[in-house]
Amino acid sequence: MECMRKRLKNYTAQEAGEKRAEELMEKYGSMSEDALYSKLMQEVASAKSNGTFSATRLAADIDRMRPYLTHEQVEKLNHLLRIIGS
Repeated sequence: MECMRKRLKNYTAQEAGEKRAEELMEKYGSMSEDALYSKLMQEVASAKSNGTFSATRLAADIDRMRPYLTHEQVEKLNHLLRIIGS
């Protein structure tokens, strides 16, 4: 029990974010870029229709991904954010 408490005490938000990133890579890692953008747009449409969409949260999620993306991918995401935000 003490070992678990020590691990939980040292557990950080960064570790949680890294775990979430790993989970997302497993879920979406094999999809093509076009399929990913299509899935993003579907998720946004669904969230908007049920009132759970947050442009701020989406932008924050994308900001966390930026270091792993190419310049071209970042530009595409910026374009999508402009479309989604309108």
